[in-house]
Amino acid sequence: MSLLKQLKWNLILLAVIFIALGIVLILWPGATMKTICYLLAAMLLTLGVVSLINYLRKDISGIIYRYDLVVGLCAILGGILVIVKVDKLTDLIPAVLGFLVTMSGIMKMQNSVDMLRLGHGTWHVAFAMAIVNIVAGIVLLMNPFEAAQILIMCLGIALVYSGITDLYVTISISRRLSRLKTEIVVAEDDSEE
Repeated sequence: MSLLKQLKWNLILLAVIFIALGIVLILWPGATMKTICYLLAAMLLTLGVVSLINYLRKDISGIIYRYDLVVGLCAILGGILVIVKVDKLTDLIPAVLGFLVTMSGIMKMQNSVDMLRLGHGTWHVAFAMAIVNIVAGIVLLMNPFEAAQILIMCLGIALVYSGITDLYVTISISRRLSRLKTEIVVAEDDSEE
């Protein structure tokens, strides 16, 4: 699997995890912060295992300067740490999730600029999504909510939004790159004739 395809599928997996976690938070806002910690640990462990599998499946030429092993082991270690220190982490969860939503927005902003550079006509849609994502993440980081359940539901909504928009941007870029690759092959074939 090429580097771009692997990256695409990793981003899609992360987006699906965001959506699933968001739905859980929306449907069960009364869930304890410990439950959220365990879900975060599961997400980290899953990311770690997937990264390790990706690392082990590659031949040596495909893994130079790729840090799947490091990412995998760090994510697994992070997941174990969350499980072991769950009582100390419950107050940090809203800030961590707010940070993740903000980071997702910043990544989406870069992706929208990449879409513009690729000549994708809807780059501005991705850019607007990125702005909303960043604003939502910053609001969550500042935590202006008095009731914990409202905060948890807002976190859930932000995660679902972030996951859906991540899927949109990832699929849009993937399709555009695929079209460009086809255009290059056709142009090369035409020049050979």
